[in-house]
Amino acid sequence: MWGRIIDNLSKAAAIFACAILAAMTTMILYEIILRTFFASSTYVLDEFVGYGVAVMTFMSFALTLRDGVFIRVSLVTANVGPKVRRLLEVGSCAIGTALFAFLGYYILKLVIRNFQHGVVSNSLAETPLWIPQGLVFLGVVLLVLQFAALTVRFSLGEQIVTSHEEF
Repeated sequence: MWGRIIDNLSKAAAIFACAILAAMTTMILYEIILRTFFASSTYVLDEFVGYGVAVMTFMSFALTLRDGVFIRVSLVTANVGPKVRRLLEVGSCAIGTALFAFLGYYILKLVIRNFQHGVVSNSLAETPLWIPQGLVFLGVVLLVLQFAALTVRFSLGEQIVTSHEEF
């Protein structure tokens, strides 16, 4: 049940990442039109696109991990038996859970500090930095949950996804 909830949250986050990509594309087109035809600019597009890329990336990590397309180095796992491979997958998912939980802890500390001190970007928009950082933190939380869920799933014998071709 928890695995299904985490999967659904991961899908929702990926849809949100797609919406961010669409918004960034729209903003870039708007900026092109402003500069080409009106000799003007929003003066904050690069800032918002930067936030968008960071949030979009972290929001999409959990689903890519679940679908087996997260960054993988299969040099070792491709050359061992199924039992050893399962142990390696369980171990790597457990290590991923711990590492990203560690990262998430420090991102959360940063978000809280920036919220408490009212830190804003050094631009015309003066964006409160806790907003994009908080969204990145949510993406990291989803990734940690997905790593933990995969650790349990692989430990219980669920099939490991390997259907994607490598270039």
